[in-house]
Amino acid sequence: MDLDKIAIKLRPRASWEGIDLGFTMARQWFINLWLLWLCSALPVMVLLVVLPLPLWLAGLILWWLKPVYEPPLLYWMSRRVFSETITLSGVFKGWNSIVLPQLFAMLTWRRLTPARSFFMPVVVLEGLRGQRRTKRINVLAKNSGAASWLTIVGLHFEVILQFGLLGLILVMIPEDLLWTDWQSYLFEPDPLSEWLHHLTALAAMSLIAPFYVAAGFALYLTRRSQLEAWDLELGLRKMAQRHTPRKHDASASTKHHTLLACIGVLLIGLSLPETVQAKQVSSQEARTLIQEVLADDAFGEEKTIYFWEYVGEEENQSDELDSAFFRWLESIAESAAGLGELLLWIVVILLLAYLLHWYLKNRSGLVGSPAKGRTRLATPTTVAGLDLRPESMPDDPSVEALGMIERGDLREGLSLLYRATLSRLVHHYDLPIKAGDTEGQCLHRSRSLQIPALFDYFNELTAVWQKLAYAHQQPQKDQLRGLCHAWSDHFGVNHAG
Repeated sequence: MDLDKIAIKLRPRASWEGIDLGFTMARQWFINLWLLWLCSALPVMVLLVVLPLPLWLAGLILWWLKPVYEPPLLYWMSRRVFSETITLSGVFKGWNSIVLPQLFAMLTWRRLTPARSFFMPVVVLEGLRGQRRTKRINVLAKNSGAASWLTIVGLHFEVILQFGLLGLILVMIPEDLLWTDWQSYLFEPDPLSEWLHHLTALAAMSLIAPFYVAAGFALYLTRRSQLEAWDLELGLRKMAQRHTPRKHDASASTKHHTLLACIGVLLIGLSLPETVQAKQVSSQEARTLIQEVLADDAFGEEKTIYFWEYVGEEENQSDELDSAFFRWLESIAESAAGLGELLLWIVVILLLAYLLHWYLKNRSGLVGSPAKGRTRLATPTTVAGLDLRPESMPDDPSVEALGMIERGDLREGLSLLYRATLSRLVHHYDLPIKAGDTEGQCLHRSRSLQIPALFDYFNELTAVWQKLAYAHQQPQKDQLRGLCHAWSDHFGVNHAG
């Protein structure tokens, strides 16, 4: 590690300044870091798609394997920080030595460590394990609080970004083609909704990962700079370089000093006898001078200074063993307490989610009837230009519609069938719709009736009606005949009440 080649400015930084430095590094090298992450994560996702796994389990595995995707980003940044040129292919050539060491530990008991991004360089870059890794982490652990908050905030940003991407996709789909809603997406997702969920999750993770890894690496560099005084070392090196003469200057200086030395020797040689003669004194005078020096109060003075120095308490070996044992028990108790608190929060969140799901699923049964004093929306007479009054309907709409279809009046027959279906849903099933609702909104509201067979029939009928009414696509007569016969099964005389 050559500090002279470091590409960042070394100075004392607080933890949050270190995180900001990491974000700056991630922005500078985002494309390379993003491609590195995708090159690791996309093959895993393709493999999970091929395997016969439930989609929710595949998504969980994809998220759990984050420690497989992140080390290549860290390795690449560690080279670029010290101005080394390294390609993406060069990183993957050494993939085994970068990712595999201690991978099992990273995927098991260390997977949920909040300061994972901060401790990852100890394994990937320093290659430490066992007691050496533990001691190293204890030394570096001063900034682990900021690293833990980095993980928590990063997780929240992933969720926000995922739902933001999902909302952007759904809002751009025309309402008539929208196949789901938020309630169905959260509690009764269909396969297409699950695929959309996992794709947006992958996109959100890929966008956050470069910032997460870079911020953890910057915290690691900040802590090492504090412990090893990198900024002072680099400053001293620069001072030494400024004061070191160049090669030709050194040669000229050497010649100049040699000439001065020769002149000095010549002058000393000429004046030496005179100087020695002037400085000669008798032995008696020398003794007198020595006695005067020794008689001075400042010569030979002795002082005794006492001070207190803390040497610690004396402990025997058994006390040390007991202390280590109790510290071990305390760490076990703290870990168990933290795990218990985490499980408790998970249970509470699951319970709240279940209660919310139960309420949304059964809220129609909790509303009650108008006779109990509750108000209900006024029943509309027309919706989307269609007359829904029961008196405007024939005695058997399905038979009348079938006759129109057989005569070739497909649009009139299908319009009557759709209008009769919507009228029955409004007047006999109390479907809460408004006069300005579109076909898609009426279909969406029919889901609240919690009658799957009826919803499937209305869904098919709405799709055929929209294709004929708006796209002018002629349906097959056999399909229309089937819809007419199925109408009697759902809305015949026996189902009128």
